[in-house]
Amino acid sequence: MAHLVLADDNPASMIGNLLPDLHRGKLPADLDPVVLEGVHRHRRVDAFTDAHPVFERSRERLRPSHGRYAGVTVDVLYDYTLSKQWAAYHAEPRPEFIARAYRQMGEYDRLMPPRMRAIMAMMIREDWLNNYVTVDGIALTLRRMSARLRERFNRDVDLASAVNVLVEQHDGFSQDFAEFFPDLLAYVDKANRSR
Repeated sequence: MAHLVLADDNPASMIGNLLPDLHRGKLPADLDPVVLEGVHRHRRVDAFTDAHPVFERSRERLRPSHGRYAGVTVDVLYDYTLSKQWAAYHAEPRPEFIARAYRQMGEYDRLMPPRMRAIMAMMIREDWLNNYVTVDGIALTLRRMSARLRERFNRDVDLASAVNVLVEQHDGFSQDFAEFFPDLLAYVDKANRSR
């Protein structure tokens, strides 16, 4: 969700900002330049996030139970927090933003590599983005991620249990996000102005 919020307001940028999470392997050589810039922004955002001390504090909340997967799990919990606090960070109502993102990315799916196109169709059909607004939706998202990791690494991975930590430490995660996200928005804004 955050990567879509941080994208420029056009379908190619949205696609590029989601692409690294939905496509493994080498990027196609003929990728649209705006999509490619979105990919670069996604990677810069991830690097900024991983190095931020507040994100590290959130990661430490999950490290005892989720070890090496604490960071990717915090990403999902931050998307939940963003969805819950949407009006503080975005002028367009969340349901309208999501509907528009689905519509625009669906109309421009020719800009996606084939694997992303298939995943995006599933995302739209199953309405993944609206799942971020409920604890049950987050649990479902984390179960899906666990299944993909299990398939990829051939071992059991249980990310869904992070929901228990989210519920127990809800105020802590909310405070962390409130400190972190304005820094991320400022970082992206500064990077955009220097282009």
